[in-house]
Amino acid sequence: MGGGIYVALLLVMVRFAATPLANPDTYFHLRFGSEFLDGWPLRHPGSVSSFATAPWVPTQWLPEIAMAKTEQWFGLAGVAWLLGLVLVALLASLYLTSRRWIGPLGASALTGAATFVLAPNLSMRPQLLSFLLVALTVAAWLRTREDQRIRWWLVPMTWTWAMVHGMWPIGIGIGLVAVTGLSLDRALPRRVLTRAALVPVLSAIAAAVTPIGPALYVAVLGVGSRKQYFSEWDSPDFTNPACVVLGLLLAVGLVLMVKGTDRSYLDLGLLLTAAYCAVWSWRTVPVAAMVLVPLVACQIHTGRIRPAVPHRGERLLVGAASVVALGVLGVLVPSTADEPPAQPSWVDPALSSLPAGTKVLDSWDYGGYLMWRYPQLDLLMHGYGDTFTVGELQRNSDILALADGWDAKLRGTGCTIAILRPTSALAYALIKEKHWTVLHRSATVAELRAPVGWIPTGAGA
Repeated sequence: MGGGIYVALLLVMVRFAATPLANPDTYFHLRFGSEFLDGWPLRHPGSVSSFATAPWVPTQWLPEIAMAKTEQWFGLAGVAWLLGLVLVALLASLYLTSRRWIGPLGASALTGAATFVLAPNLSMRPQLLSFLLVALTVAAWLRTREDQRIRWWLVPMTWTWAMVHGMWPIGIGIGLVAVTGLSLDRALPRRVLTRAALVPVLSAIAAAVTPIGPALYVAVLGVGSRKQYFSEWDSPDFTNPACVVLGLLLAVGLVLMVKGTDRSYLDLGLLLTAAYCAVWSWRTVPVAAMVLVPLVACQIHTGRIRPAVPHRGERLLVGAASVVALGVLGVLVPSTADEPPAQPSWVDPALSSLPAGTKVLDSWDYGGYLMWRYPQLDLLMHGYGDTFTVGELQRNSDILALADGWDAKLRGTGCTIAILRPTSALAYALIKEKHWTVLHRSATVAELRAPVGWIPTGAGA
């Protein structure tokens, strides 16, 4: 039965990956990757918009380059297959990690629960790799407690992680929690514990010697000043089904810890880490699930004589199923995911014909796609917040929210074309109150043009 659940999860992932890439953030990653391939220096990258002028540090450049190169070679179908590869690797890692301690049915159930929590975040974004690496990090420290072997490979993994996604400090934080817990538990001899403490220290040093250098730490510290402008940093809605399932996982972990006879500070530290991530923000909800999968599996196993380690044949079956799934996906994507999501027929000819450098008022949720598909446009907004100053983000937020003085701020940008959702309050205000002309309109997007005399003299220069 456990194997059947795992195969069903594989089929769900294949079906999901074999669809057009719908998340707009995927497209700004493709655009940035293309810019890096075309010459952007890693330490001093440029900007794709004159409205985003912050000096910024790239934290996801390695997968962005890989995505852009894949698109050059195989088109969007290749990028969709790459998404499938990451999803299949995530499933296999969660399952095999859990199987270290529990049977196939339990491992499949935990993998399925974690996948459900992850569902709102399943898109071709580098953050998926962070989720995978969180689970591997937690499992590595739990195994160190068992066999007293130091997982030195966590150091080069962190070095790679620091080039993949900005969540790499979470791995170091988990290491610090683990070392503290192991010390309080007296689970390791002093000599082994001292060596274990070197892992997070060396990992922190490794992150500073990527091609970006120590500036990577500055980028991490700068996230806090911008998070108020992005919904993924909002507090989670605990009535959301994904949060409900995560709450159940937390409850299971807590019950197992309370009822267990072999209580551990390491387990408590990891459970508190998961709980903190669960309430911190939407972005860290999946992180909590990744911490809980190996932790709950290990707690279920506590008290058994021998661990439920998967035999070689089972590992081969998981690998073979993964290869077959990716093969099927490779056959499907050229016909199912070779184009972006369908747009109204007027969009492509209308936007392609706009002159290079046209200043365009758009919305955050559409900017990623527009910057990829129409690179000649100068977009007011897009979702890569690191490239904007706080003042620029506030300007954009005020315009979208129709805050006091929004129209003066918009006039000051020099934008004379708007590409907006027709049902948005901003589109309504521009048409009804500011007399912008509707050039094209459909159910999902509208193109507007400013009236003559909209731009003050010298604005937008």
